[in-house]
Amino acid sequence: MVKSASLEANALVEAMKRGDFYASSGVTFEELGYDRKAGSLRLKIAGVEGETYETKFIGTRKKTPEKIGEVLATVAGLEPSYQLQGDELYVRAVVTSSRVHPNPSFKDQHQQAWTQPVGWRK
Repeated sequence: MVKSASLEANALVEAMKRGDFYASSGVTFEELGYDRKAGSLRLKIAGVEGETYETKFIGTRKKTPEKIGEVLATVAGLEPSYQLQGDELYVRAVVTSSRVHPNPSFKDQHQQAWTQPVGWRK
């Protein structure tokens, strides 16, 4: 999913260069925001009636870089958020729906969405 001003090729490429996209196998977001100054990642999931959603905020901490992609927090519901603590190299959200994927790549696969990593410092 790409957040772009238009469907023109140049606009899509520019949006992707900015990181204004996320991957999905069925879950969609109504809103997705990272406030760099406040250090918070907020999501608003476009929920489907009868489905539940679990979001895992995954990242790597500066003090334990060997633990790549550890689960930093798990939040249920349609509006999960994560407040960075300041010791993360990055954080990304992985949202999993209770709905089974209609064309699974692996056993018991559910529909999901993955955000781009945030929190990188230059």
